[in-house]
Amino acid sequence: MIDLHGRNINKLRISLTEVCNMACTYCVTSLSDHRRIPDELSADHMLRLVRMLKEHAGIEKVRLTGGEPLLYPNLIQVISGIREMGIGNIGMTTNGQLLAKKTKALVEAGLQHVNLSLDSLEPEKFKRLGRVGKLHKTLEGIEECMKFGLRVKVNMVVVKGENEDEIVKMLEYGVRQGVEIRYLELMAMGPLYKKDDFKLVTMHEILERISTRYTVQPVSAEVDSTSLRYGVTGGYFGIIPNNSAPFCSTCSRLRLTSNGQLIGCLSNPAPLSIRHLLEHSDPQEPLQKLVQKSISYKQDAAFTGSPLVMSRIGG
Repeated sequence: MIDLHGRNINKLRISLTEVCNMACTYCVTSLSDHRRIPDELSADHMLRLVRMLKEHAGIEKVRLTGGEPLLYPNLIQVISGIREMGIGNIGMTTNGQLLAKKTKALVEAGLQHVNLSLDSLEPEKFKRLGRVGKLHKTLEGIEECMKFGLRVKVNMVVVKGENEDEIVKMLEYGVRQGVEIRYLELMAMGPLYKKDDFKLVTMHEILERISTRYTVQPVSAEVDSTSLRYGVTGGYFGIIPNNSAPFCSTCSRLRLTSNGQLIGCLSNPAPLSIRHLLEHSDPQEPLQKLVQKSISYKQDAAFTGSPLVMSRIGG
């Protein structure tokens, strides 16, 4: 579906659940912030909404997020259902803590690519940034993804005073493993919204550190990619420059929450429920109107921040 700025909104990010088994410091204030909401959609209902969005709103690509999607009890059913309805691009964003034992089943269901959150390669620092979790479990998850042929990207949120000293170390790991590292600038969301002590490490600072070890060359990326991509000897990396070079002008994403609400823009996250359309005999017209309204909130400038927690609306 085309929005007011001429962008083709064809990517859907689904927050399957708000529950998570980590509590990253830039996402929530504590683990108790992650709770399963009482009106979380069943797998059958979620699939029906996705089918509506595919058939009547032009959705072509789906990314499953959370919370932590691996905690969603019917994840395999959702993936296989999305594949069976003819969507050929299915990805997932995960912290990887439960991934190693489930990779084979995920691939068999139709999962094609995975983004894994990995903010440190040092066990104590990994746990400090995530409050919960074990580094070796995420690393094992990455290895299993590679074993089963999934396309893997590793996301590192760079936090000043916490892990910026590992920027080069993380890229070296990516080159060795054959995975693309993506460095994320902090976003002013949730607990960081309007916070005075905003520990931003900019794109320029990230490139400066990498350039001490590698010769860096810009390379092409998809026109609606959230990241700027670069090549180094032996591999690639990306930077998602939420603050330094916002990507709002090319955003092609629509979000669906775990209780059936559409979110068209992070800067203007006015939720519009489509859950009631599950009871509608002919949902095409009302769905298209709601999608058009939701994406009309999209901006073409910079992200302005939001008090919403990212696990509420999908990473």
